[in-house]
Amino acid sequence: MPFIQLDTGIRMHYRDGGQGKPILFVPGYSATVDTWNYAVLDLHDRYRCICVDLRGHGDSDKPYSEYTYDEMCGDLQAFMKALDLWDVTFVGWSMGAGVGLKYVANFNTDRRVTRLVMVAPATPRFVRTDSEPYGMTPEEAQAALEGIRRGLPEVMAAFADNNFKRTDMQATKTWFLYSHWLRMPAYVGYKYFKTLITEDLRDLLPKVDIPVLICHSRDDKVCHWGWVEYMAARLKNCRVVWFENSGHALMVEEPDKFSQALAEFIG
Repeated sequence: MPFIQLDTGIRMHYRDGGQGKPILFVPGYSATVDTWNYAVLDLHDRYRCICVDLRGHGDSDKPYSEYTYDEMCGDLQAFMKALDLWDVTFVGWSMGAGVGLKYVANFNTDRRVTRLVMVAPATPRFVRTDSEPYGMTPEEAQAALEGIRRGLPEVMAAFADNNFKRTDMQATKTWFLYSHWLRMPAYVGYKYFKTLITEDLRDLLPKVDIPVLICHSRDDKVCHWGWVEYMAARLKNCRVVWFENSGHALMVEEPDKFSQALAEFIG
């Protein structure tokens, strides 16, 4: 399991294998490199599959920082430069999709990233607005933030249930909860969730000038599908693939369909 010391001051854990065009897999809130196990299994013979643990997650450093999207984008920019990655397909799940959107809009000045895949995106907003009633209300978001501050395990246990549509994946839920999500300290989870519920990336959509694939389920209980339709109507070059038999963790519940959609998009 390799590590790399980044210019941003953190030591990042990652996995790197396969051959071909590089895919950078970025997990969501509290998740780790193992999020992408099935996709890597399917795709590593055709693509170079690089999975990262974001700062505060998995085996990467967990500093007392602010855990903003800008911090995450800065880490990933330094990571891609250090590995000299080009023609990168950025694949982000949930919060990782928001990181990808901000990266492409504001950090992709050297054009290393040439394709963006947003999987069950928690973006351009996670909290609803008066004009876009999608997702948590502001009051629900604040209650969840307070829950994380004093009861992270209970919040994450409920989160595990909300990630899946299928009822035959209890072992997978347990694996996600204990191997991924509860490895995140409360000080990390609190600040990341605060970022998630306060970031508004709607104004960045016109700046995205590379092809985009969005994979989403209308049965997602974490990220509302209304934001997908909002983005698809505003992105210049966007394709949407809907998943019918999964919830938020669609790359785990429908891995064959996800891997096929990703391969067809990259070419």
